[in-house]
Amino acid sequence: MTRPLWVIIPAAGVGQRMQADCPKQYLSLAGQSILDRTIAIFITHPLIAGVAIGISKEDSYWPESKWHQHDSIHTFSGGKERSDTVQKGLQWLLEKTGVKEQDVLVHDAARPLLTQGALDQIILHNSPQGALLAMPARDTVKLQRSGYQTVEKTLDRNLIWLAQTPQKFSLGKLLAALEQTKIDNVTITDECSAMEYIGCHPDFLMGESSNIKVTLPEDLLIAEALFSYLFHSDLNIGINSDK
Repeated sequence: MTRPLWVIIPAAGVGQRMQADCPKQYLSLAGQSILDRTIAIFITHPLIAGVAIGISKEDSYWPESKWHQHDSIHTFSGGKERSDTVQKGLQWLLEKTGVKEQDVLVHDAARPLLTQGALDQIILHNSPQGALLAMPARDTVKLQRSGYQTVEKTLDRNLIWLAQTPQKFSLGKLLAALEQTKIDNVTITDECSAMEYIGCHPDFLMGESSNIKVTLPEDLLIAEALFSYLFHSDLNIGINSDK
């Protein structure tokens, strides 16, 4: 029997590449904030124990969230970098539950189109190494020459995967991995890269092309179109246009 999991959502960033007047997670997607849409994916799932959201101390937008006072939603103060926020979230969860030997999910605040099918897949997948949703590369992949904006060589795209979230790891192992990367001053861009650093080889799980991360202004337009398509196609993606 699968034990219900906690989800950590790092949402303390400002999203500078969006060139918006508020953090990107609070931009509107089909009438609700991106963050609210993201939270909605998890809030009613029977195998989600709760959602912990890392927000900045200066965040004045969160009190306007529809989930602000929901019993299953908890917030904690995030850090300067994503990894700092996730680490703080793990420490908060450990203090709350006292259990290191539990799996946790980490999901991007700006990935509001995760489907219930993809969520079920990673929740039900068991691996001591951890797992992540990812998509095989479809385009030809080039490696840039160091220091030059020219091609060094073409990589084998059959070996290239594009990482998504959620990513699922043991709380204790992920916390130790993040602490070690900080001690060694190693830059990481997701939780999987921290686990790789301590010698783990997480499992790839097939993601979905619709599970995009809103990073650039054009991504929001794409997300709006995908939301409309997925909702009107009556796919079970854990979101609702009027809830």
